[in-house]
Amino acid sequence: MSRGDVFGAEGGARAPGWRWLLAALFLLALLVRLWAAAAYPAEPSGDALDYRRLAQGLAAGAGYVNEAGMPTAWRPPGYPAFLACVFAVFGNEIRPAAVAQAALGALTALLFVALGSAVAGRRAGALAGLLAAVYPGFFWLPRLLLSENLALFLLAASLYAAAALARRWSPSWALGLGLLLGVGTLVRVANVMFAVALLLWFALHFRARWREWRRGLAALALLGAGAGVVLLPWAARNYGVFGKPLLANQGGLTFYSSYWPPSKNGRPVWGTLAGKEDPFVAEAERSGDERAVSESLRRAGVERLKQNPSHFFRVVPSKLISLAAPFDWETFPHAEGTSRSLNPVYVLVLIPAMLGVFVLRGPGAPLGSLLWVLPAAVLAQALVAYGSPRFRLPAETSTILWASAALVWALDRRRRGREVIARGE
Repeated sequence: MSRGDVFGAEGGARAPGWRWLLAALFLLALLVRLWAAAAYPAEPSGDALDYRRLAQGLAAGAGYVNEAGMPTAWRPPGYPAFLACVFAVFGNEIRPAAVAQAALGALTALLFVALGSAVAGRRAGALAGLLAAVYPGFFWLPRLLLSENLALFLLAASLYAAAALARRWSPSWALGLGLLLGVGTLVRVANVMFAVALLLWFALHFRARWREWRRGLAALALLGAGAGVVLLPWAARNYGVFGKPLLANQGGLTFYSSYWPPSKNGRPVWGTLAGKEDPFVAEAERSGDERAVSESLRRAGVERLKQNPSHFFRVVPSKLISLAAPFDWETFPHAEGTSRSLNPVYVLVLIPAMLGVFVLRGPGAPLGSLLWVLPAAVLAQALVAYGSPRFRLPAETSTILWASAALVWALDRRRRGREVIARGE
C-alpha cells in the first residue's frame, strides 16, 4: 500500500481535492472538540486528577512519584508523559491540555480516513473520517484529562500499520507497528489484549501462506524489538524500584474490582475501583508499598473466586450490559441533577454497522476481518476485568468503520438501481 493509495489520489488532478477534504475534516474535528472543551469545561477528578498530578511532577522534574513523593508505578507513564510535555511548555493549565488533545483527536479522525480507505475504499474512508470528527463519544474526550485521548490515536495508528504490513511486507512497517504497540501499552496496560488479538489476527490472516514463515518470524522479531525498545526501560526501572519488571501496580485492585466493585442501590458500579469501605481492600492497604497492595488484592480475588467459582459467571451479564449500554456516565457532560447521559448517536451508528460486518466479508474486502481485533480485545477486557462506555470506545472505532462501509454500499446499490430503471431494464 503506497502513501498515495490513502492520503493522495491515483491521478494528480484528484490529489488537490483530496488534500482539501482532509484539511476540512481536520478543521471540523478540531473545531467541534474545541467547542466541547470550551462550552463544558471539566475540573479534574478521579483518574483525571491523578493523571494531572503525575504529569505535574514530571514537568517539574520531580520524577514519576506518588503523593508522598515516592517512586510509583500505580499507573503506566505514557499518558502522564504526554501531559507533562504540554505542561512543560504552557504551564499546569487544563485549557492548553484540552487544545492539545483536541488537535490529537482531529489527527485521529484523519487516521480513520486512512484506515477506512485501506480496509473499505476511499469513499468509506472519507465517510469514516467525517463520522469520527462529529461522533459524541470522541469529541467529548478532549475536555477531560483521560488516557483515552492518546490511546485512541495510537490504536487507530496501530491498525493502519497492521493493514499496511498485511498488504505488503515491509521491515519498517513491522518495526513501526511494534513501537506503536509498545507506546500504546505504556498508555493503557489493557492494550496488551489488543496486541495479543492483533497477533492472532495475523496468524489467521496468513494461515494459508505458510511458505512465507520466514517473513512471519522476521515480522514477529521486529514487532518484539519495537515493543521492547519502548517497554524494557520502564520494566527495568520498576525492577529496580519494586523488585519486579512490572508495567503497572494497579492490576491487583483492578482485578479485584472486576468481580467485587462498589455498589449503588444494590447494583454494581462497573468502571469504579473498590475503596476502603471493602474490608479486603482496607486490609490490603496495610500490606506495605503499592506492589504489595496489588499482589495482596490479586490473591484475595483469586481466593474468593476459588471459594465461589459461579460468581465469575453471575457477574458476566452485568458486565456486558454495562459495556453495551447506550448511556455514558464518565465522559459526557450531564444535565444538572443527573449522573448519566444518553448517547443516541451510538445506537444510530450501531445499526448500519451490523450491515457493514457482512459488507466487509469475503475476498472483496481482504482486510475486513482486521476490524474485529478491537471489539475482540474490548470484549476480552470486559470478561476478564470489566466494561463501561469509556472502555468501549476502542471498539467504536470498528463500529464507525463498519457503518461507513455499509452506508457507501447502500448508496451504490441505490445508484445502480436508478441506473437500471433509467435504462428501462
